[in-house]
Amino acid sequence: MKPITWKIIGIIILLFIIVFGYLFYTGSEDFETSNLRSKQINFNSQGDSVSGTLFIPEKGLDHHTSVALFVHGDGVQDRYSGGGYLPMIHHLVEQGIAVFSWDKKGVGNSKGNWLDQSIEDRAVEAVDAFKYLVSNEKANPQKIGYLGFSQGGWVIPKAATMQAPAFSIIIGGAVNWMDQGAFYTRKRLELEGKDPGQIEKIASEIRRSDEDMFITRNPEKIKATGMAADRFEFVVRNYKSDSRADILTMKGPLLAMWGENDLNLDANVNAHLYKKITNNRKDTHIIVYPNATHGLLKANHFNYQLSGQWPAWKNYLYVLMGRSAYVKCSLNAISTFINKAQE
Repeated sequence: MKPITWKIIGIIILLFIIVFGYLFYTGSEDFETSNLRSKQINFNSQGDSVSGTLFIPEKGLDHHTSVALFVHGDGVQDRYSGGGYLPMIHHLVEQGIAVFSWDKKGVGNSKGNWLDQSIEDRAVEAVDAFKYLVSNEKANPQKIGYLGFSQGGWVIPKAATMQAPAFSIIIGGAVNWMDQGAFYTRKRLELEGKDPGQIEKIASEIRRSDEDMFITRNPEKIKATGMAADRFEFVVRNYKSDSRADILTMKGPLLAMWGENDLNLDANVNAHLYKKITNNRKDTHIIVYPNATHGLLKANHFNYQLSGQWPAWKNYLYVLMGRSAYVKCSLNAISTFINKAQE
């Protein structure tokens, strides 16, 4: 090979390294916390100390600052959701919005056990966080709202009924727990390569078995699921959750968002239910994004039922992309909705 050819190849490789390094640096900045102004906060909820972080925009926190309280989905979740929240937090803070997110009970520095909670307990916890910010951080109660994910879709309508927020944003929320579980099971079986007949048969058997198990508490059936005792009790406590009644009574503007390619719930069915329930409700916005996942990430890159299913290289890709991993316009829709609420 001629020397000039090697030179061209070397230049191309160098340019690739420079571009990749730049993209990785700009993306990874969305996962830094050292470049965010923040304050560590502990508040009490139902006898337990709950620990979180209040992220504060550059202009500070005053009577005019909107504050988004993050309400987690299912599972073990720290205040950053393992880092997954950070690109959204960076975006919101840059738009002048403060964010308060906390470790679930029994996670990180929070006491207690989230598996001992009902959906209503989780709503009380969100309201306790709301009241703490008003009493201790001088936040304006007319500028504080809830922003929740997945299971948070059952929590927020209850919280917004107990304590009127400036706004509520629900991302990937299902109306009915059992219907969502049935969809999840069918989709999992489909991804495993089962044919439609097998899927229907297996999914129906699982649903009947689960309903019987929740009522009879058959030890053998519980053992067969592999669920720990506290996880089983959590599911029994909450599996009848249905947000219809709470959506009707919740206060304040509502933005409900789904990704059309959601593998955890039927986005279009749940969006239709929300439209039907909120038919006579003011200040309600319902959006289904094409090519988007359960968490509004770009489906062509990040569509899995669980984040734990991501191959390692997808985690690197997420860091590389940062906030650009979200489907186009979704983050702006969230920050715009918050900033326009209570104007």
